[in-house]
Amino acid sequence: MGNLFLDRLPKEILVMSGAMGTMLHQAGADLAGCIGQWIIEHPDEYRQLVKEYFQAGCDIVAGATFSLNRISLTKFGLQEKVEELNRGVIRIIKEIKPAQGFVAGNLGPSGKLLQPLGELSSQELMEAYAEQARILAGSGAEIINIITMYDLEEAVLALRAAKKFTSLPVIASLAFDPAAKGYRTMMGASPEAVARRLEEEGADVIGANCGRITLGQMTEVIRLMKDSCRKPLMAKPNAGSPQVVEGEEKYTAGPDEFAGHVGDWIQAGARIVSACCGSGPAHLRKMVERLRETEKPKE
Repeated sequence: MGNLFLDRLPKEILVMSGAMGTMLHQAGADLAGCIGQWIIEHPDEYRQLVKEYFQAGCDIVAGATFSLNRISLTKFGLQEKVEELNRGVIRIIKEIKPAQGFVAGNLGPSGKLLQPLGELSSQELMEAYAEQARILAGSGAEIINIITMYDLEEAVLALRAAKKFTSLPVIASLAFDPAAKGYRTMMGASPEAVARRLEEEGADVIGANCGRITLGQMTEVIRLMKDSCRKPLMAKPNAGSPQVVEGEEKYTAGPDEFAGHVGDWIQAGARIVSACCGSGPAHLRKMVERLRETEKPKE
């Protein structure tokens, strides 16, 4: 039996929701606190944001479960609320999503280094991801979205956990920065190495998001990945380069500038397009408009 999400990817470009943290901060959330807890306490604000992303034309809304694994929640003393917080976030998206929309649950980095560089064991990390992935799947998520990973080994552990403990399709995406020779993750992995390894490990979609690459450089990263694997790809860059304004980071690319690069990402090989830090529903709406102007679905 096929999967509707995976079946649609060869036929059409899908659009995933943009930044959650950026928009929730504007609504009053403290980005230094636990976003999941804030959402549970302010469900109407989150519900409105999800609604705006779907109304903008997004096919997929990824829930703000990025830091809701047991390890990340420990610093807030909320580790026993893993299930409550993840279920609460996914439930709100399910209430709103249209019939053809998809709910994705995010798995983000733990914030700790794996042994031997740090104290976190592979077993402890995989158990945390397995717990969260099971909860997301049980709550109604239709896709597991492993996102903004800096360490390929951590991404692989999250991927293995999602594949072993759920039957959902899995997107795995890492953050890249410009380097002396091309592009690298914080831990030194190239787009080519990432694409090959994630394909070997069974990722259904492989992506690049966040990081310090420009909108134009995202095109190059996607092209390198396309040359190194046969999986569908996702492009999800930040809204330009951040600048500090009145003590806060502001991203410089508006909706029109951002949407101007979408065609390049698709031509390079992306089947899912999105936006990361600094973006909002306006960026996604403009992207969808650009796609409707240029794309004709394949027969």
